Amino acid sequence: MRGESSPRIALPAEPLVDGPTTLRRWRDDDAEALVELCRDPEIVRWIRVSADYGLGDARAYLDTREPSAQAGLGAHFAIARTAGDPPVGSISLLRFAWAHRRGEVGYWLGAGARGEGHAARAVRLICRWGFRALGLERVDLLAATGNVASQRVAERAGFTREAVLRCYEAGAEGRDDLVCFGLLADDRPTARPVTP
Repeated sequence: MRGESSPRIALPAEPLVDGPTTLRRWRDDDAEALVELCRDPEIVRWIRVSADYGLGDARAYLDTREPSAQAGLGAHFAIARTAGDPPVGSISLLRFAWAHRRGEVGYWLGAGARGEGHAARAVRLICRWGFRALGLERVDLLAATGNVASQRVAERAGFTREAVLRCYEAGAEGRDDLVCFGLLADDRPTARPVTP
């Protein structure tokens, strides 16, 4: 992938698994579950999906997943307990700077799966895959200063807190300051164990 501006991303044929957490490809039949998950007020608050997220929105998102990978723009996975289960969340590598071998991880979990360690395991899984399969050397993780749970996920996944980006992006309640975390391909594992 070196030297390419936006290489095609080949998603893994098999799910990525760490104990009770699985990252699998999104499926067309995930649309209804996606709608239910995205109506969670915490998802609306931090991810800024529409409060009236519906089937049309879910299908539009699901229709973008393969073209996004083919264009080198994003690698999107459903978080599930097993490969056959419905999704409990979402995780992506995106906002690539291919010339610098850098990407960003973004994720969310539905209310019914929070507190079980899925987010930290999912972040570790996708980052290991990104380093190995995509040749990334750095993954960024940005979390709003008010989103303490997401910051804890970053720490549990082994990221280093590096800076606060003031007034970085528009949020649901005005502009948000974001905490910037970074993980390097050669970082030694310092992650705390993930326990539910």
